[in-house]
Amino acid sequence: MDQRRNMVSDRACHGSALNKQRALRAIMMAVGLFASVLATGNPPASLQTDKLTGVSRSGQFHLMIESELDPIVINRIHRWVLRVETADGHPVSGAQITMQGGMPEHNHGLPTVPHVTASPDAGGYLIEGIRFHMSGYWELEFTISTGKDEDTVLISLEL
Repeated sequence: MDQRRNMVSDRACHGSALNKQRALRAIMMAVGLFASVLATGNPPASLQTDKLTGVSRSGQFHLMIESELDPIVINRIHRWVLRVETADGHPVSGAQITMQGGMPEHNHGLPTVPHVTASPDAGGYLIEGIRFHMSGYWELEFTISTGKDEDTVLISLEL
C-alpha cells in the first residue's frame, strides 16, 4: 500500500513540475514577445496582419511574404515569394538571403532545408522547400546580406 501511495505522490509531484515548466515557458515567451516589440518597435508578423511581414532588427530592411498556400497547411511542401525593401521602400535586389527556423517550445528546427533564389523582379526572392510538420508556434529567421549590410528579420507564426 505504501508503495502505491508513493507512486501516486510521485505522479502528482511530476505533474506539478510539468505545470511549472509550462508556466515558465509561457512567461518566457511573453517576455520574448515584449523584447521583440521593444527592439524593433513592431510586434511579430503573425500578430500584425494576416500577411507575414517583418522589419529587420536594425530597421533597415522590410520583408513581406506570400505563401503559395492559403492557408498554410501542415505536412505539405510549398514555396513562398519574398519581397525585400529598404526602410524607405526601395527594392533590395541581389541580396543573399538565408532562412532558418523552428519551434522553440519543442526545441527543434524545420524538417526541410528551404533554399532561396532571386527572382527576375526587383526585390523579389523565391523560397522553395518549406514544410511545417506540426501545428503550434514557429519562429523563422531570415538573414539578409547585401555585401555591405547584413541584418535579420524574425517572423513569428502560429499554425
